[in-house]
Amino acid sequence: MAAECKIVGLYSYPVKSCRGSSMETVNLSPQGIEGDRQLMILKDNKFTNQARLPKLATIATRRVDGSTIEFSHDDVGSFEHTIARDGEELVINFYGNQVTVIDQGDDVAELVSSGIGTSVRVAALKETFTRSVPLEEFADIDGIDQSRFVDVAPILVTSVASLADLNSRLQNSVPMERFRPNIVVDGLDAFEEDQANTLEGQGLRLVRATHCERCAVTCTDHLTGERSKEPLATLKTYRQREGGYAGGVMFGAYMGVEGSDRIRVGDTLTLT
Repeated sequence: MAAECKIVGLYSYPVKSCRGSSMETVNLSPQGIEGDRQLMILKDNKFTNQARLPKLATIATRRVDGSTIEFSHDDVGSFEHTIARDGEELVINFYGNQVTVIDQGDDVAELVSSGIGTSVRVAALKETFTRSVPLEEFADIDGIDQSRFVDVAPILVTSVASLADLNSRLQNSVPMERFRPNIVVDGLDAFEEDQANTLEGQGLRLVRATHCERCAVTCTDHLTGERSKEPLATLKTYRQREGGYAGGVMFGAYMGVEGSDRIRVGDTLTLT
């Protein structure tokens, strides 16, 4: 009998590298979770992220509707931003792909800049682009059209048991939010997601692409933006592979999506 697991967490990140939102239900398609990573942060007219600017973790974001995102920060307040489709355009390098983005104006840029103490801009993707990921292990997702700023694959799956295994080795445990997953599952053994070919539900199938290799973002407190050495230092002692594409420290599985459906916390997925 195929193993089954239950969805216990769903997360959307309307602005790449800012704090995301926990969801009870999401619409899922081959491009990922609806509303995920619609906007990105620019510094000096270049794409930047939480690895470079850890204080971005203090900017909370929530999707209000298809065209509106709420930004909030404990010290500078909140602001509902309507995504602009017209404005100053800029061509940037996004992980080796040249894409055109649209600046989102001064108001939202000032809120984010004030919150993190660094001058940045906020940008939206002008149009869908064909994502090139020229590595053999990403062959299944190379050439997929993308309308959002996802790193590699549209979905990151993590497991409750894997986090429990890691936390058993740490002096101070870390929450799952450190790993910025889209879907959190319970019912698998620790790191069993490494061997999953697919996770199947009603109307869709998640297809494994490769391991998610982790960076300093996992060491950033997702509430304060403060950075330490853990959990990356401990993960390196037992979860690092040779020849990885980004340092080789593994936690979670990147997955593509076949089909479309609305999924909910509590839904069951079958592992094959």
